[in-house]
Amino acid sequence: MNANIASVRSHGFEMVADALATAGVEYIFGVLGDDTGPLALAASERGIRYVSVRHENQAVAMADGYSRVTGRVGVATVTGGPGFSNAITAINTAHRGSSRVCVLIGTGRVAEDDHERSVIRTTPPASWLKHFPQGAVLEVLGICTVKPATAAAAWRETLAALDHATRRTVVLMLPRDVLQDPLDGAGHRAATATAATAATAPPDPAQIATVADLLQETWAVNRPLILAGRGAVASGAAPALRRLGELTGSLLATTLHANALFHGDPYNVGICGTYATPVASELIPQADCVLVFGAGLNALTTYKNTLFPKAMVIQVDTDQAAFGRFVDVEMAVQADTRQTAEMLVAELERRAHAAEGFRTAAVQEVIAGFRASDGIKDQSSSGLIDPRTLMIELDRVLPPQRILCVDGGQQARFAIRYIHVEKARNFAQASDAGAIGLGIGSAIGAAMGRPGEIVVVAIGDGSMMMSLGDLETAARLRLPILVVVSNDEALGSEVNFLTEHGMDPEIARTPTPSFSAMALAMGAQAATIKVPADLRVVEQWLLSRPAVPLVLDCRVNPEIRAHFVS
Repeated sequence: MNANIASVRSHGFEMVADALATAGVEYIFGVLGDDTGPLALAASERGIRYVSVRHENQAVAMADGYSRVTGRVGVATVTGGPGFSNAITAINTAHRGSSRVCVLIGTGRVAEDDHERSVIRTTPPASWLKHFPQGAVLEVLGICTVKPATAAAAWRETLAALDHATRRTVVLMLPRDVLQDPLDGAGHRAATATAATAATAPPDPAQIATVADLLQETWAVNRPLILAGRGAVASGAAPALRRLGELTGSLLATTLHANALFHGDPYNVGICGTYATPVASELIPQADCVLVFGAGLNALTTYKNTLFPKAMVIQVDTDQAAFGRFVDVEMAVQADTRQTAEMLVAELERRAHAAEGFRTAAVQEVIAGFRASDGIKDQSSSGLIDPRTLMIELDRVLPPQRILCVDGGQQARFAIRYIHVEKARNFAQASDAGAIGLGIGSAIGAAMGRPGEIVVVAIGDGSMMMSLGDLETAARLRLPILVVVSNDEALGSEVNFLTEHGMDPEIARTPTPSFSAMALAMGAQAATIKVPADLRVVEQWLLSRPAVPLVLDCRVNPEIRAHFVS
């Protein structure tokens, strides 16, 4: 499809649908409104599958989950006003997670643009009952918006929004008159993105040489660590970083969101920070130089800057704002992570550089000898399963190539620690804005993006109650999702917080109904898990080549608390 085809269309919503089809959009996840309904229909007519969702927050979470496991742009649509306000948490989560997501929302008419820019307004525009200062909210959050001013511009601006979404979350704001007006009555005012993304410059050869010089100063750099984040995943930097590790004798580690990027490497210690294994926690502080590729170095990754406070930090990122945001750095390289790693490898190979560093037989033996179950004494009792045992047993029975989506809350600390994945894009946790309740949407998006693969979503009972409506969506779509509900009848993180501050945690406890009964009513399979032997139902479900979700209402022992990290 091309611009000539698009030019024969008569309305703006058809322009937008043409652009979505031109860009190869596969799915649109959404909740219809009177503004976006014609657009969804037009997109369906062009071969794009519209996925009807029960809640706007979950629609955006689905687009986010789809993007995180495929690397492609995920698209969601919600109606303006209340639909947008319902979805803003998931939009902000995708934005803060640098997800490739484009959200289509309706707005008032173009003539009401000034109202979108005003955060404080005593009287909303009478012409739009659902008025909400969408543009102002997005601007405050730093989320890029694209807003076509005419029906004629809608095709071009939709493609511009989708192009921007290949780098970062964008919201395409679609005024009612742009969607509904015929082309022959439209003007030609230009529309632009409110936050343009500059092209990333290639690495500076002089900086590459300087880094190589530093790495060759073995009196100062003897035990380097390579720390990769989601920027390294997005750029495909893993092969170059593995080779860089070989040349420099580096340990390899990742942030949470780059989990499993170095899976299988004998010197990979896994996640750095609050999810680090005991082995990683012992080895990482020994590093005297940390080479950071596409990672933000926040308080969770650095465990409040205690993991390598005396190491020299060299940070590579496309985002200038990343440098020194959380940790002081000795050298900042603003460039693509893959290109930088490849140039650094080439320079070190040219110099015939080689260093042993961490890469000794003793270190390899320590890493290889670690088992996540080491030191765990099962405390399942009285019809309540130990959450650690639960996750360890699930890790044992699930196929190696499972996709793991994790909601927020206490249960995440058990799921992430004990259920492993083997590829970076087989892991997603949409909690970048600190919210719970997005896990179901993330899992549905992942299952749609990777059809036929087993998706596991670890979620707490509080989060599950928030997103219960879209369990029906998963069942209706017949997706092979294993929903693991860690049910301690409480908001576990809040229990931890109150307890650790000497307060009564009872206010954070709430009885829950049977998730098994609710799941069965929605068309899913279900089981209640109280002891490890109950998990045989998972093996049976897997053998049946599942075509519907299986919901596990896991009655976990509430006395097993995860360490609280503020």
